[in-house]
Amino acid sequence: MILATLTVGPLQENCYLVGAPPRCAVVDPGAESERIFRAVEERGLVPEVVLLTHGHVDHIAHVPHVCERFGIGLRVHAADLPYLERPQWPELEALLGARPCPPPTGWLAEGEPLEVAGLALEVLHTPGHTPGGVCLLDRASREILVGDTIFSRGVGRTDLPGGDGRLLERSIREKLFALEGDWRLFPGHGPETDLDSERLENPFVGAAARFAPW
Repeated sequence: MILATLTVGPLQENCYLVGAPPRCAVVDPGAESERIFRAVEERGLVPEVVLLTHGHVDHIAHVPHVCERFGIGLRVHAADLPYLERPQWPELEALLGARPCPPPTGWLAEGEPLEVAGLALEVLHTPGHTPGGVCLLDRASREILVGDTIFSRGVGRTDLPGGDGRLLERSIREKLFALEGDWRLFPGHGPETDLDSERLENPFVGAAARFAPW
């Protein structure tokens, strides 16, 4: 599923190109759209859609740049639409070169099929970091785009508007940790990790949990 990972912008956000070549989707284009364009073109890919794991500005700032360049739409969970419709942090938006997002052309909803770029993905609604946070699963490759739900030995922050720590903990334990077997996890910041090691070693929600940030 994962064709390329680009770590972009001052907050080091991970933008992903996913799909079955030459088709691809662009996930969370948060900054440096020129780099994203080059990565797409160098690989001979044809973008079909922008997918958003959630609506924070560091993940959406360059959505309009990508949509316009390739003539494509975007999909997000409906609960995070307010993040796209009004400014969040003007100073950060200016730093990132953000522009207003176009209206979504579709939604990401748990239980509804998501067939994009040659992939049959599943949507897990994992609120807590934001109300509409999602994880995108590809069973064929056993890979999951987890956004800011969980990181390598960390979890998404919940002290921003719309955050809910207890809800995030439930999302991780009842949705991600409930999956059978091991999976590769691709977060919105930081390195790739895997589900088995997070089940055991994540200091916030794993078996060895020693922190309770909420």
